[in-house]
Amino acid sequence: MFRREEYNQSAEAQNNQCRSHFRRKFSRLQNHLFQEGSPFNRGNKTNIPVNIAENEEFYQVQVFAAGRKKEQFQVNITDQLLKISCKAAELEPGLKYIYQEQQLGEFERAFQLQDEVLLDNVHASFEDGILTVILQKDPSKVKPAQEVHVS
Repeated sequence: MFRREEYNQSAEAQNNQCRSHFRRKFSRLQNHLFQEGSPFNRGNKTNIPVNIAENEEFYQVQVFAAGRKKEQFQVNITDQLLKISCKAAELEPGLKYIYQEQQLGEFERAFQLQDEVLLDNVHASFEDGILTVILQKDPSKVKPAQEVHVS
């Protein structure tokens, strides 16, 4: 009436089919959530890492964009707004990604500048996957640090 071996084989076959079905559905869900244009992949605008540092003489903006070329970048300053944009990277002919974490699509970042920046002396360079923009400070507009006494 009930054979244990047949039951075990049948249950194992169902488990394998269920695991395969789950993997396929989970893979589709991952692709849907993280492909370009989804709410979780904002690679076209904001997930490009940027560091901004300063000293007494200048501000330094570093955009970390591995896999890009300097010809893809455009740096503009209009109405005290520094805008850094990059065109989409092209794949090598015949190359197809089977797994990709770094999106090489176009992006744009914008930063509001302060009045103390000299706009006629801006320098940009690209080396080792990092775009660096140097913004010189205007010494006549730089206010010295002020210590406030706490009472």
